[in-house]
Amino acid sequence: MPWVEEVILGGTFDHLHPGHRALLEAAKSFGSFVRVGLTTDEFAKSLRRSDPNIELMQSYKTREKKLNEYLIFRNFERFEIVKIDHRYGFALTAEQAEGIVVTEETYPTAVDINKLRALEGLDQFLILVIPFVYDESGIIISSRRIRQQLAE
Repeated sequence: MPWVEEVILGGTFDHLHPGHRALLEAAKSFGSFVRVGLTTDEFAKSLRRSDPNIELMQSYKTREKKLNEYLIFRNFERFEIVKIDHRYGFALTAEQAEGIVVTEETYPTAVDINKLRALEGLDQFLILVIPFVYDESGIIISSRRIRQQLAE
């Protein structure tokens, strides 16, 4: 039984991998309705200026298609994918949402979001932090590493 009615999360979801799937599955168990913020190409690239393989990032359209296919395949009953083009996406205006799912890396952003929501008189989110997923070598699975491997 989910803890909240609506839960949100956001990301680039480039080359959808086990870390992304863990985040999405946590959201499914946390909320009845899952709203996923998906970064636009421009915003995603602006976050990764130092990535020498950024040209290997999948397009928004491809990332959205793969994400949608995964959510349907995993029987997410109620979900929505929303474009985000800045750090907080729709989190500061999501009045119905009660929870947010983040990684250890993005936890500070969720804390900032809750502070800003409080200033606006909105309820703060329950924050669910998901640990990183590691490969068989003990290295964190990431889209950046996948792009690096594709380039090699």
